[in-house]
This record gives sequence, structure tokens and C-alpha cells, in this order.
Amino acid sequence: MPGIITYKFRLNNAKQVYESFVDDANDLDRYYTFLARSIPWSDDSAPPTPVDCVSNTDYRVWDNMIATKRITQADIRHSVPRYNWTTGTVYQNYRDDIYLYDKQFYVVTDNYDVYKCIDNNGGATSTVKPTSTATTVFATADGYTWKYMYTINAADVLKFVTTDYLPVKTLTADDSSSQWTVQQAAVNGAIEFVSVSNGGSDYLQASGTLASVTDSENVTLASDASGTDDVYVGSTIYITGGVGAGQLRDVVNYVGATKAVRVSPAFVTTPDGTSTYYVGPKVTISGVDGSGATAYANVTLPARSDLAVGNSINKIIVLTRGSDYNKPSVTVTANTSHGTGATAFAYHTPFGGHGSNAIDELGGFNLILNVRMEGSESNVFITGNDFRTVGIIKNPKLDTTGLEANSTVYDLTTKLTVSSKSGSFSPDEVIRGLTSSANAYFVSFANTNATGTKGVISVTGLDGTFTASETIQGDTSAVTADIDVDGINNRDLADFEGDALYIENRYPVSRATDQTEDIKLVIRY
Repeated sequence: MPGIITYKFRLNNAKQVYESFVDDANDLDRYYTFLARSIPWSDDSAPPTPVDCVSNTDYRVWDNMIATKRITQADIRHSVPRYNWTTGTVYQNYRDDIYLYDKQFYVVTDNYDVYKCIDNNGGATSTVKPTSTATTVFATADGYTWKYMYTINAADVLKFVTTDYLPVKTLTADDSSSQWTVQQAAVNGAIEFVSVSNGGSDYLQASGTLASVTDSENVTLASDASGTDDVYVGSTIYITGGVGAGQLRDVVNYVGATKAVRVSPAFVTTPDGTSTYYVGPKVTISGVDGSGATAYANVTLPARSDLAVGNSINKIIVLTRGSDYNKPSVTVTANTSHGTGATAFAYHTPFGGHGSNAIDELGGFNLILNVRMEGSESNVFITGNDFRTVGIIKNPKLDTTGLEANSTVYDLTTKLTVSSKSGSFSPDEVIRGLTSSANAYFVSFANTNATGTKGVISVTGLDGTFTASETIQGDTSAVTADIDVDGINNRDLADFEGDALYIENRYPVSRATDQTEDIKLVIRY
């Protein structure tokens, strides 16, 4: 049977994982980012692809772990692909009848403002950068219509923006940002845009400045208006400027000789001789479960190239968006003798309205994490070496007690306290126990005396068990040292206790006490 896994399912998965990271109140799950593998790849310029299998994810990934740091709510965001606004680009307009989430239907500007494209002017190129932060949709001079969604704040730009992804969030409380204002102003089922599917032909239009005004129901058009009686009956008149601007009324009577128009209902604010107007075909937006949307039709000659020839409708301008439309219907009518064939339709807005939920609307079913490893992390992390693998583990446990890990950082190297060290071990060489035959990879040495003959060796990749008081030797350097009687300290976390959810192999990254690594991971669903 045919079926699909919808984008809602992907969103649900991402949200469930996100909530498990940030639900500090219940504190059910704990996630940590780890650094691993100081030893080189066979070719450090071509890290191998991790293999998703039991031996790797359940066992081997633990062998070379060096350190780990807990992921907090401040370290994770939903994310979406990054589409920079660029002049000369055709952006996908919002539609309710196609899969949008693999298309460029939103943009981010150089100010880190994010906008959704509502109308792309019939597939034209965008040449004017959107800049408004209005709560309603707005048009730019290139014919595009945009919806401002949110601005990425400076902290999130630094922490989460990459060349390929942007952070996205839906606010749950007032943070005094423009996004909160947009969310609060969003209207469910509003009509933000009407698309013309067929421009029709032979429609009439008239525009100019009113010649005179008798009262709130009777006005006189400019002298170049039609001289035919009732030719504009069935059309609408829109006051485009001056006194009474923004009002749309039906034309119910027209006298050609005097250019006199009678409207219904009466104007609330009576226009005057400075008021400008536009007369055109009537647009009716209806729906059994919605109300309040109004619009007028723009007639041009020549018409847009993808519409019918003649005096065609090339655009419908929404004046009031209304609310609660579930099945909107759009009809275009005019005088029965003038104008025919135009059809138009309105897209459903996302539930809640454009701007109400940025995560859902933009398809935030990816997660981006950024954990900052700052130097030695208060002398817990080793510096002076490198790492080649990063990843995420869930619910690791303490080696000594078996309880779930709860601290911010852990050292995952095994510590060997030694004396009588004969020299300097080589980086990443294998160290062997001459009695136990155990072996591990050398990571670092911290001396505890002036000559460097005593101190603590940190190792990873432990194979076997070193014994107290035995001598160890480096395979490459041949340097030896003696393990103290109580000189073996296991890593902070228990081996294999916890789930390795993510593993990524990288080029070598060297660590130092005066540097910070931003570990950015994108999890895609």
C-alpha cells in the first residue's frame, strides 16, 4: 500500500530528541560530547567513514576516548539549511500543495534576518533585499512579497551558524524580540497571498484623483473615465491615497456622462478631492469557516507573459487578511460585458499563521549542537595532543559507582603513576607492560618532580590490564618506567556503559591550554 513518512514525523523526532537534551526538570537523560583518538589514521588527510555496527558503536568507539563534556540546553538548537539572500536568484514562493523543505523558500540576509518568500512575482528574480521587520507581509520593489520570521541573535550567530545551516527556534515566552511580536501577531487561517492562475482578458480599470465628492456614497471619477453608463457596476473602487485611503467599496451605479459613482456600503471616512482611487474587477474571498479577507485586482496591458493576453489581471493585492480560512475560495467578477476568464486561488497558511512557529514552518527537523572545549577545562582535559574523532554518548555511567554521570566534564584516559622514567615517550606510541603484556597508546605525561622521572602517564586504547609495580616500555622510544604500587587509576566513566549515538571522524585537531574548540555537530532527520 502506498504511504509516506511526512515532514511532521521528522519534526516530531527532532523535537523529541531536543526535549530530551533540555529537560533538566526531569533530568532523565544525559548527553555528552566526546573527543577521541589521538593516534593517526593510516592517512590523516583522508579520515575513514565510521562503520555503524555493534563492534564499533558498542565497543571500539570507547577505546580511544580522551575526554567528554556534557551537552546543555544552551548547546543545542533546531536548524535548517542556510540560503543566503543573493540578488538575481529566483526563490520558491510559499505554497501549500508541494513539498517545500528541499527548496529555497526562505532566505537569511547579511543582517541575519530570516524571511519567508510569500510571492515570487511569477517566478522572477529577486533583486531587492528584504529589510522590514513588520508583523505583516510586505512587498519589495522587485515584486516579491516576504514574511519576516526572526533575527538570529549575536550569541546564536557565533555558536550555531555555519556555512550550511542556521539555527531556528520558536519562542515560548516574551524575550522582547521582534520574533515574539511576529508570533503574537500571527493569524490562523489568514489570507496573505492570492495567486492568479489565469489572467483572463478584456477587464476594465480606471485610476486617478477624484474630481469631486458629494457624500459618503457618491464620488466623481476623473475626466478620462469611461463615458458608458454602468460600465463599472460590479467592479470595486479602492481609495489608494489621500483622505479615506485603504477603503474598498463595491460600485453599484455609474453615470457615464458625469463620471458619477455610487458605492455600497458607504465610506466610513469620506474621501475628498485629493483622494486617489483605483477601479477594477471585484475579488471575492469566501469560505464557510473563514471571514474578513478583502482584495482587489490589478489590470495591466500588456499582461504578464505567463498570463492571457489583453486587459488581463496580473496580480491580486490582499488588503485585509481575515482569519480562520480552512477552504478559501477566490472569485473574480466584473461587468458582464467587460472581462472574462480570470481565475485565482489562495494558499492555506501554516496552522497558526505565517510566523507563528518558525521551527514547523521552515522545517527545523535537523538539530545543531555546539559544545565549547575550553583549554584544559579546569585541568580535567588533556592538552598538548590532538584528537580525530568527535561524537555523542547518552547516559554514560561512573566507573567507580555505576551511577549515571552527572558532572560537566570527565577525563576518559587511564592514568598510570610512574617513577624511574628513563626518558621521553614518543607521541601516540604503544606502551607495553613487561609483566602483564597489557598495552595502550601514550597520550601525555605530567611530571611531578623536577627531573621528570616521576609523574602521571595518560593512555587510551587500553588492551589488557596493567599491574602495579610492573615496568612499562614504549615500543618506539624504548623508554621505560615503573608503575607505582597504587599507580593505576581507571578512566572516570565505565567502559561500554552508555549509547554512542553519533560518531564523526575528522582531520587531526591539536589541543593547547590557550585555545577553545567549538565542536559543531549537525544531526539530520
